Amino acid sequence: MSSRRWVVVALVVLGLGAAGCAAPASSTKTTAPEKPAKVEAIAGKSVKSVTLTEQAEKRVGLDTVQIAAGAGGTTVPYAAVLYTPDGKTWVYTVAGTRSYVREQVVIASVTGATGDVAVLSQSPAVGTTIVKTGLIELYGAELGVGK
Repeated sequence: MSSRRWVVVALVVLGLGAAGCAAPASSTKTTAPEKPAKVEAIAGKSVKSVTLTEQAEKRVGLDTVQIAAGAGGTTVPYAAVLYTPDGKTWVYTVAGTRSYVREQVVIASVTGATGDVAVLSQSPAVGTTIVKTGLIELYGAELGVGK
C-alpha cells in the first residue's frame, strides 16, 4: 500500500473518532434526574426529616408497623430498631406522606420466642407508625451517604 493510501486511511479513522466525540444536538440541554430523597433540617432537633420519592419508597421496599402496648411496656419489632455508632437506639416514625423522622428510644428488654420483640421504656406513643423495613436506607439518606 502506498504512503498516500495510509495517509487517507489515517485521516478517515481520525475523522470518525472525532465525530464520535461530539455531543448530539438534542442532548445539550439535560435535566438532572430527580433525587430519590429530600433531607431537611428540623428546627430545634439534631435529626433531619427524610422524604422519599414514590419510586424510591418502592425500590427500598419500605414497610411500616405501629408501636403496640405490651405487658412490659410499649413494643416494636426488634428489626425496627436502629443502633447508631454511639450506641443509641432509634426508630423512624412516619411524619407524613413518604416522610420519616428518626426518634430515640430506650430498650428495656428484648423478648419473643426468637428475640424479635423490643420492649421500650422510652418511645413515641402507642399507635405511632414506624418503619419496620428500610430504616438503614433512611439513615443513609439522612446522613448523606453516597453524595
